[in-house]
Amino acid sequence: MSPLTKYFIPAVNKGMTNGEKLMLVLHGRGDTLHSYKMFVAELNVTGLNYQLLNAPFVEGFGYTWYDDSFSTQDLRYKKSMELLQQTLLELYEQYSSCDIFLFGFSQGGRMVMDLFLKENKAFAGVVALSPRVTKHHDETFSQLSKNARETPFFVGHGEEDPVIPFSETKSLAGPFLEGSKNSVFRSYPMGHEIDIFEIGELRQWMNEQL
Repeated sequence: MSPLTKYFIPAVNKGMTNGEKLMLVLHGRGDTLHSYKMFVAELNVTGLNYQLLNAPFVEGFGYTWYDDSFSTQDLRYKKSMELLQQTLLELYEQYSSCDIFLFGFSQGGRMVMDLFLKENKAFAGVVALSPRVTKHHDETFSQLSKNARETPFFVGHGEEDPVIPFSETKSLAGPFLEGSKNSVFRSYPMGHEIDIFEIGELRQWMNEQL
């Protein structure tokens, strides 16, 4: 059993899909999975199952994936990544990686982008909203398999984000967006948040991937 607290939300209806795709959902710092129950209801993608996770470390009234160092050598970061990879191993017993979307906001966005690189597999898609992007070296991307490089990305960020600079994310997310023709970067006139227009564009993008 995974030590990460999780909450599964089955697809409301399958529509024209086979109902066999899943989105793994990671929250931001100081938040909990409960905040994303409303998010997935608003996203409302037909035939998509969801598994919401809590980060393993307590932060205020919520949880966090890592501390303030932003280092990949940070012990909390390394432990979180280990637990996420363990969670994926459990999901692979039921889902192919090609049927799994990785989603994260802020801290969670960073974690899913790094998790994708660690796994080096083709996923249904990776969604990172307002992420703090790890400053990876070019060789990290050169080592990705051909299939992994075809994974589509959706990266969204607020132009007025006071927490994570818009220009930083746009610059560092570049290599992730070059692998697949279905990868996009979207900007919004907002701060560090998830906007209803962002959800609408994400829904449309995800429906194109199903």
